[in-house]
Amino acid sequence: MDAIFDLLRGILPPSTGDAIGTFVAVVLTVMVLSYIGGDNVLFRLAQHILIGCVAAYAVVVAVHSVLLGRLLLPLAENPAGAWPLLVPLALGLLLLLRGEPNLAWLGNYPLAFLVGVGAALALGGAIFGTLLPQLQATAISLLDQVQADMSPGEQLAQIASNLIIVFGTLGALLSFHFVRDEKSAIGRAGGALLSAWGGIGRIFIWVAFGALFAGLIVSRITLLVARVQFLLDAFRLAVR
Repeated sequence: MDAIFDLLRGILPPSTGDAIGTFVAVVLTVMVLSYIGGDNVLFRLAQHILIGCVAAYAVVVAVHSVLLGRLLLPLAENPAGAWPLLVPLALGLLLLLRGEPNLAWLGNYPLAFLVGVGAALALGGAIFGTLLPQLQATAISLLDQVQADMSPGEQLAQIASNLIIVFGTLGALLSFHFVRDEKSAIGRAGGALLSAWGGIGRIFIWVAFGALFAGLIVSRITLLVARVQFLLDAFRLAVR
């Protein structure tokens, strides 16, 4: 196989590989953009090619980088020092028994381990990666980031920005608060205030969703423009 590649390198020009890659990219881009006219065979074929490439890449990475690079080769090179790797090896072998009906119950143990680790990672990521950073970002004072060298107008604008952040965050949280009927006048007034604040908080949530949706649309348009520019550049090179 290497001899065949060496022969092709000697016969074909050096830029042949780049030309073939560009041609394949143009064909796949046109197949994907054909979805603009509706669902069709070319778009579905491009989807299947993408899924197949992703699955093949994942399998290659799992085999070479995980099974061989992190598990089997360290065990073969240093069995005494890498003995802790026998635990994931045993769990993986037990997981394969899920395909045998009589021994499928043995595969429940590694599956339970995977579910537990996945749930712990998801919970930890939600708390330390999302909830706590958001709380830290909104736990600000009204004078936060107000510098002494700012003009009075800039200081006032920064204070107003901090006030909007705090007011909007509390309103978004209060939008999920359900007020019960109070008999006292103070209770009814407090309930009305919380309900009104929560209603304003819903507006902040709608604005946030609108901004996210607008950002998504802009990113999609940017990708479309980049692909169209790629097609135009490839066409200019082809007609030279």
